[in-house]
Amino acid sequence: MNLTADDAWGALFDLDGVLIDSPDAHACAWAEVFRPYGIELPPLRLHREEGRTSLEIGRRIIHDYRLDMDDEELERLIELKRSIYRRNSPDGMRSDALLAISELRTSGWKVGLVTGSVRKNLESALQPHEIGLFDLVITAESYVYGKPDPEPYLKACSMAELASERCVAIENAPLGIASARAAGLKVVALTSTLPKEELEGADAVIDDLTVLSRLLESWKVEKSEY
Repeated sequence: MNLTADDAWGALFDLDGVLIDSPDAHACAWAEVFRPYGIELPPLRLHREEGRTSLEIGRRIIHDYRLDMDDEELERLIELKRSIYRRNSPDGMRSDALLAISELRTSGWKVGLVTGSVRKNLESALQPHEIGLFDLVITAESYVYGKPDPEPYLKACSMAELASERCVAIENAPLGIASARAAGLKVVALTSTLPKEELEGADAVIDDLTVLSRLLESWKVEKSEY
């Protein structure tokens, strides 16, 4: 495939809550590591934080609950949280995600993965052949500033050798939507984690990925007609 061809487009998928049903496992792991500090973290609060790096999430929790904790102790908690999550992470990709990726690849789309998770978390949830479906993979180790900063998506577009207006992000949380929009991408939001009312800023909101390829192909046609 010629990535610089005029008809080249890219679909960039978030991981958690889009490709895999993992937000609850992440929320439970965060709650478990902070419970000894007398904190009961609401799952909804953690779902709304989705997209940030673990360090950013941890620092915000420390600030909001006025904990006396330095970065060294926080890093220890983060590693514990990750190990708890990996013991309970989903086993493989959602069936509708596999279908969408297959259809898009057949139609000539460049397919990428853009996540705030570290590589080990990715590898604990997806099989090697599933990771191999992607033309590019961006994890937390790939950038300095996480979502909602545009850096993750800007880096993905650069790796794909595609202009941002020829890439579409598939997200499930406000911070991911904000990141993609700031990078100049159109966004499809999935209601897998939060209701439609909390997914403002997306160009389209869908309930599952079975309709994704048709939607993206229609956008591609509209763009070509301008």
